[in-house]
This record gives sequence, structure tokens and C-alpha cells, in this order.
Amino acid sequence: MKTRVQSSSFPLLVLLFIFGWSNASENIRQNTTGDKELITDSAGYSEGFIEQQISYYAPQSASVYLLWKTDGYPLEESVSWNDETKFKDGFLCNPMKAFGDTFNIKIKVPHNSTLEFYFWITKNKQGHYQDFWDIGSSGKTIANESVAIIKTANYSKVEAQKEINLVKNGWFILLLFTFIYLPLKWGQKRWLRKISAPSPTESVLFIGASMFAFHALARSEIININLAGIIYNWRLIPQILKGSIDDFVVVAVIVFTFALLLRWPKILKIKKLVFVTFTALAALSTLIAFINIKTVVYFGKPFTYQWLYYSDFLGSNEAKSAFQENLDIGTVLNLASIVIAMFLFAGILRTGYQIFTLRKQIKIATVSVLGVAAILLAVLTYKADASWTKGQSGNAIKVMAGSILKANSNNSFFTAKLPANTNPFDPRMAVPADFFVDSTKNQNVKNVLFVVLESAGAVYFDAYGGTFQLSPNLNKYAQQALIFEQMYAHAPATNRSLVSILGSIYPYLSYKSLTQEAPKVELPTISSELKAKGYRTSFFSTADLNFQNCNQFLSNRGFDVIEDFANIKCAEEFHLDNSDYLEGNGKDDMCLADRLASWLDEDTTQNFFSMMWTVQGHYPYFFGDEEENFDVSEVNYNRYLNCLKYNDEVIGNVMQILEDRNLAETTLVVVFGDHGEAFGQHGQYGHATSLYEENIKVPLYFINPVLFSGERKSDIAGMKDLATTVFPIIGEDCPSAWQGRNLLNTYSTEGFFLAPWSDYLFGYRNNNMKYIFNETLNSVEVFDLASDPHETKNLAQLIPEEELDFAKNRIAAWVQFQGNFISNLMKTNDKKQMGK
Repeated sequence: MKTRVQSSSFPLLVLLFIFGWSNASENIRQNTTGDKELITDSAGYSEGFIEQQISYYAPQSASVYLLWKTDGYPLEESVSWNDETKFKDGFLCNPMKAFGDTFNIKIKVPHNSTLEFYFWITKNKQGHYQDFWDIGSSGKTIANESVAIIKTANYSKVEAQKEINLVKNGWFILLLFTFIYLPLKWGQKRWLRKISAPSPTESVLFIGASMFAFHALARSEIININLAGIIYNWRLIPQILKGSIDDFVVVAVIVFTFALLLRWPKILKIKKLVFVTFTALAALSTLIAFINIKTVVYFGKPFTYQWLYYSDFLGSNEAKSAFQENLDIGTVLNLASIVIAMFLFAGILRTGYQIFTLRKQIKIATVSVLGVAAILLAVLTYKADASWTKGQSGNAIKVMAGSILKANSNNSFFTAKLPANTNPFDPRMAVPADFFVDSTKNQNVKNVLFVVLESAGAVYFDAYGGTFQLSPNLNKYAQQALIFEQMYAHAPATNRSLVSILGSIYPYLSYKSLTQEAPKVELPTISSELKAKGYRTSFFSTADLNFQNCNQFLSNRGFDVIEDFANIKCAEEFHLDNSDYLEGNGKDDMCLADRLASWLDEDTTQNFFSMMWTVQGHYPYFFGDEEENFDVSEVNYNRYLNCLKYNDEVIGNVMQILEDRNLAETTLVVVFGDHGEAFGQHGQYGHATSLYEENIKVPLYFINPVLFSGERKSDIAGMKDLATTVFPIIGEDCPSAWQGRNLLNTYSTEGFFLAPWSDYLFGYRNNNMKYIFNETLNSVEVFDLASDPHETKNLAQLIPEEELDFAKNRIAAWVQFQGNFISNLMKTNDKKQMGK
């Protein structure tokens, strides 16, 4: 018997249905935004979750990760669903387990959610490092426990996958706007035949509006706003617009300029040329906006002329490697699709405007609604909270143009007038210290070995408060060492530290470098001085020394042997791809220990000075063994920590080599980093973009069982002080041109730092207070490192003006002194070159 619903009850049922649906929708929305915890059953599984089985047959691979995400669920929530989950390029990342040639994994995901997945191959069957996504085997599917995902590696289609989400979906953006544009265009031709074609000025305005829309689209990803979230929270739109203010200004200037130009010339050919130029500029501007996503995500700021110089104008091997990784054919096609879509959207805006302004009454209503909407958005944008940095919101074109204009202009510190009572800057300024080395003990210490750890930040090492237990060998030799607690790179860049280490001077205080500008400059170095005194000398590196002419600089420093990636003997090589492209890659750092051993055995009678410089701590953090899980969120961060621990093994082997040859007591071993490495501590990655502790503070160990017994020294040391500390220990006099001090018998409370490649940054440390002056943005940060070692609280507003003035004057004195010093050095070099 059927039951009939009476008409009087129907409205009540409708209301109940709507109420129930709204509650269900709210629960779904909260679960997808992380606002409400998922309910779990007694077995620990969340309601509605399944275990998705994925198998990947990859016979040529030794290590594979699954990179995945589910539509509608934020990564920050999804990361907790499975163990060993980390982040990688906007995806979740889990290691797959190998069973023969097949890699398997089970991941817990919401039932019937849309699962997007890729396979990231990190090592080949020979164990060599790779960094590729198998695009051909990737896919999207509905998660279903009863249906396993089975894929076979498509090695013919293995491509580098570094693009950001919007860029890799350029094809979809083009498809979407094509489906909107074509029906509109068809309707316009069918029903709006009397509408005249837009004038060039009108076209410029509509293209300008589309340009800004696409700049805002790119900006949304830079400032980490998920466009899908706008469905639930429309207030994200003003936040995106606020982040795009610089973009709006740049686009408005371009549009206004060309709109004026189009109204001025009366010759048709000139007007066409102006319009074509504008169109090209609009395309280029859009292209730059989307390329800028990756730049800001990695560097924290847009690309500048100074960065361009730093990369040898994109000709350095590191830059070539980056291009090979990021500009594959898929990325190029997606970027082209985005540019075409921008012009299609301009056509959509123009056609839509024509439709809604065809009649006078409709036109008035349309203009009124658009005007009110613009005012409302402007107000909401003004009031929106901004939690991003200047680097995240800075327009790439504006930043690049500004950096070019300032490239050859002196910074204010170079021209600042110092107070009349300012004493001349003394690079060796320090006070006598209580600590000293008994001269009777060090008479037999004549050999010197520098072990330089690439990108090794002090913050990660056990002796400096690190919690990862990376340094068992350094810990073992700590009782035979003197540890310097406050050691700094003067600039967070390898070639700057190289000059300071060897030449005992502050670096060139410019975005330019001494190795690049004057590799043959006559500068006394620890290697050339000891070579002149009869020492054997060598320099071994597993990196490529072509960067910024470092190889040519070293060839003029008195080394008997210089070997790098190109010629050091090593079976284990790391490559970025499957091609024969070798430049910019690296070799196993353990080969440095092997090469040192063979070099020592070539002559056992002479005193020696040798330098070893690792590579594996540098991006992309080559690592050939099975990775230890350090429970950090980023895959690259975890790999970096593995590289540092591996470098500690290298140090252990080096010390054993010296002990086996009875050289431990006669050799001073100096272990230190060339600069640090950041992993998002202050919103930036890498090393050269900032002057925070993770960028410039490095470990420093002086190891010798005769001289040291576990002492620690807490004053502020710098790269320039290494050679001037070593020479007194081995009984040699320091050249007068050197700027360093003896760290063993002096004490200093000051440190000076520079990072000129993104913004122009100058740093100064005085006791526990650290100052970072951003001359590009005219801002300052001040930190008390005693109470705030991680630099989280900017005290600039609380610091008395006279204290800031003192810091500024000290930096100005340093900058002007070193500027004159380098200028005279270069002039001498130029005269000698001309004389030849």
C-alpha cells in the first residue's frame, strides 16, 4: 500500500530536507577545510576512509616515491593520514617499497575522493641519483579500495616535474577559456552584427584587465591561497587583490602609457606598431608572472639583475641545470597556453561588455553594478589582512626594473657621512683573550687540512644545539678540538667564502664577485704563501668549479693540484637526468677522503696544506644511500640532513686516514661550513637570499690531539680569520695585507655581513644584538640572539635611535673601508694587466 504525502506536509519536508542538506554540506565543508576533526573508529581508521593499493612496475629504478593529493582536502590536513608523509612541490610524498622490480604502497584516503598521483624516481638501478617525475604513468582516479592502481614506468616519457600547480594546468586554463570564448563569439556574430569592432584603445583596456586578472591568478599561488577555497570563503578574493597591488600598479602603468600613445600618432602604421608592441609586452608580462611563481617559492623573492649576474647571466652550470629541470617541453607548452588564455579572456571581457551595454538602460545598470562592485572590492581589499612578505607580493617586472636601475648606483652605506669623531675602521679590531695555545706543544704541528662542508648551517649540528644527531664523528673528536660557537660567513655564497678563506679578507661588497671580475688578482693566500715556503698544496672538490670563474681564481693561488667534478677519480657520480649532460652535477663526497689518502702517499716527506670541499650539501642534495627519516616535513630538508650526516662520515674517514699515517698529531684539521642553508625558517629556502642565522652561521672545529682538549670559544669569528689563526699555530708570519685576527688569543664582539643578490642586505652583530638593514626596502630588523636565537621577534621599534645609528655607522665604516680596499686591489690588478 502506497503512502501519499499530503500537500500540507510537503513544505515541512522540503524545509527538513534543506536543513539536513545544509548540515551535511557544512560537515563536508568543515572536513575538507580542517575546521572539524574526522571521527575515527576503534581500529583507528577515519570514517569514510579506505586503503588505496598502488603498484608501480619500474625495472630500471631503485628508489621511487608516490606524490599525490586528493581534491578538496588541504595538504596540511592530508599529511596526517599516513605515516612517513612529507611535502614535495605542492604534493604529499610517501616512499614506495620495492619488491623485485615492483614498487608498492597503501595510502589511506577518503573513499570516492579524486586522487591525483605521480611517480617520482629518485635513483636508478645502479643507485645513481635522479630527480624525475614519470608523467606518462601519472593519473587521476576515484579512490576505491576494491580496485588497485597498477602502473608501468614509461621511461620514454620521463620528464622533469618542477612546475607549480597553475603552470602545469595551463592546458586546462586554455581549454576552459576556449569553451567560454567560442560560444560568446558565435553569439556575437549571430545576434550582435551591428556592433562595431573595438578601437585599439578599447582593446588595450580589455587586454589590460585580463592581464591583471592573470597576474592575480599567479599571485594567488605565490601567497598560498587555494582558488578552490573561494567557493567556501569569498573573503579570499580581497586577500588575493591585496597581494596583487604591485601587479595592478605595473599593469595600470603599461595600459595607461600605451592608451596615451595610441591616441597621439595619426599615422596608421605607427598605431599598429604601438599596438603590436603592447600585445607583445602583455604576453611577456603574463609569462613572467607565472614563471615568477617558482622563483618566489624557492628564493622568497622575484628574480633580480643581481641574481642574473650571480648566475653568470644564466650561463653558469647551476643555472643551466635549473633550466633543464624546469623548462621542459611540457612546461613551455603550458606557459604558452596560459598566455593564449589571457588573450581569450580579454575577448570574453570585451564581448560580455558589448552584450551588457547594447541597450542604454542595460548599459547604465551594468556600469552602476560594476562601479559599486569595484568600490566594495577596493574597501574590502584595503581592510584585508596581509600575512605575506614583500617578496611574495612584489611584481617581478617592477623588482627587476628597480634592481637594474640600482645595479651600478652606490648604496647609502657607501656614501653615508660618518660622524667626525669616527675612528678609522680596523678589520683586525679585537681585544686580547685569555685563551691561548701553549707554544711548546705546537712545534711539531706543521700540516694543515681544511675540510669545507658545502651549505652546512651550524643550527643543524649536534654541538650547536641541533637535535638530529648528525655528527657522531665530530662528537667523537670534540675532545681533541676547539669549537667556535659563533662562526659566520661574511656573505652566504660559496665564491665569497672562498676568497675570504684563502685571502683572509672581507669579500667584495657588491653583487659582483672577485672570482668573476679579477680571478688573477694578486692577493696573498694561505695556499700561495705556504707553497712559497716549500709546502705541498692541493685542492679537491666534488663540485664543478666553473661557477663564477672559481677554477681560474684557484689556478692563481699556488696549488700544485686542483681537481673537481671534471677530473677527480670517483666511481659514484650523481646526475640530474638520463642524458649525458654532466655539468652542474656532483660526485660522492667520500671520494675526497680517498683522493686525499692517495695524494698524501705520493710524498711523505714534505709538509702539506690541502683543502677538501664537499658538494652533497648543496641543492639538489645528492644522496646515494637509503635515507634516514629525520621526521621533518620537506623531502629536500630530510635529504639535506642525510647529506650532512654523510659528510660527518667523510670527516671520520679523513681523521682515520691521518691516524693510519701517523699524521694526526702533526696536522691541524679545520672543519667548517662555507655558508648555511635555509628550509623555510623565515619563508625562504637556499642560502643567498637573507642574513638570518640559518643563512650565515656555520660550524667551526679546530682539531688536533696535541693542541686542544674540548675547549669552546664564544666570541664572534668570520671566514677572514681562518688563515690568520692557522699561521701562528704552524709558526709562520701573516702577510700584512690580510685582514683577519688570531682567534686563539683575541676576542671580538662584532661581525659584518652582506647579501646583495635579491634585496641589498647589510648585517651587523654586536654582542648578542643582530641588525639586518634592507637598503632596498629601507627597513631594519633587530634581534636579541641571547633570548631569541631563532630570530622570531623583530625589536626594531623598541631599539633607541642612537643604538640604530651606531649600528648604521659601524656598517658604513666597514663598507667604505672595504670598498676602498677592493678598489685599490682592482686598480693594481688592472695596471699589471695593462703592463703585460
